Amino acid sequence: MEMGTPENVFSHVHRCAALTSDTFDRLLAGDPQYWSCKSSVAAFILEREVMDTQQGCRESFELVALGTGDTCYGGWLDFRGWRLHDMHGLVVARRALQRYLYKQLLLWCSLKEPADREKCIFQPSAEGGLLALKPKVFVHLYLSRVPTGASENFLTPFPGRKPSVSLCVHAKGALMPVPSCPASLLAACVCCASGSDKLSRWSVLGLQGALLSHFMEPLYLSSIILADPSPIQVSLNWVINERLELGPEAGLPAPYAQHQVCFFLGPHVSPLSSSAECSSLSLNWCRGDAAPEQVDGTTGLLVPKNPTAEDQVFPSQICKAAMLRYFREVAQQMNRNALLALPTYHQAKSQAESYQVAKEQLFAHLTSQGLGKWPQKHLVDNFTG
Repeated sequence: MEMGTPENVFSHVHRCAALTSDTFDRLLAGDPQYWSCKSSVAAFILEREVMDTQQGCRESFELVALGTGDTCYGGWLDFRGWRLHDMHGLVVARRALQRYLYKQLLLWCSLKEPADREKCIFQPSAEGGLLALKPKVFVHLYLSRVPTGASENFLTPFPGRKPSVSLCVHAKGALMPVPSCPASLLAACVCCASGSDKLSRWSVLGLQGALLSHFMEPLYLSSIILADPSPIQVSLNWVINERLELGPEAGLPAPYAQHQVCFFLGPHVSPLSSSAECSSLSLNWCRGDAAPEQVDGTTGLLVPKNPTAEDQVFPSQICKAAMLRYFREVAQQMNRNALLALPTYHQAKSQAESYQVAKEQLFAHLTSQGLGKWPQKHLVDNFTG
């Protein structure tokens, strides 16, 4: 997406930053003790062209999903789909975005008249059978921090050379290259791909993931506004846009393809670090929620609102089990009985055929380039919800 003149660029980055800051401050107005969670905030913003009162077009920006956090769950594998594994702001915001997309799909199902469906971000795809974003709707990401992983290997730009940067995973509280990660650790513990590697993946497969691919075309980022003051924008751009080198010859199934993401440096609107109270806390919110949900980063579960309930388990609204529940609700509203018959989370993902073909081609390409094998979580996906 071309951003146009320098004035438009200025407007774009500052509008996204201001919207993120204002939304966060409004949501946390009653809980000032959690304000330093803002240091890790990530937010997804929809830009649309709308008609103004003079019958002209103007840009409308709406923050639809937000996440904070700076940790991963370090315990043993969980087989119920209740725990959040990766609670870094970027990943939490993306899961909140998926929840927003489910809300929009349910809105589409509830609105039968064409005029009413103007309220929804979706329209029928030209390919038929799926929904797609309406024209002139763009997705932007505001990041207060450089994503973890490969991008952290470069503190300065590297003109004239193409370094070999392997995939990285979070495992047992450490970030390590996949080739250096013991097989026993990958098999027994939760190992989460780094933020920059996930951004690379989403540039090919989309932000929606496998389950939502049953209902919609892939959803791609248009731009990232990076507020971290580290001199790393050029390096991160290389990691996301150039490292994969997946051209048309890769033969990805339509409509999947590698999409280039525009990078901009934006203003910093948050503290540079979080307080001790917030260091293991993760917040998530999407459009329509009354308040952010609080997740304990040490457990991947909700923070108990009642101290007497500390021995009870409260899964997050963005955990895998919750996503399977939203998936089934949409499938029921769309009369997709074959999808309702799929018994497990893993089978529901596996039946998204085009998505899975594109994913396997991406993973094979990563291996062939010497970047490593993407960490898989098949064992923890075999739950019924």
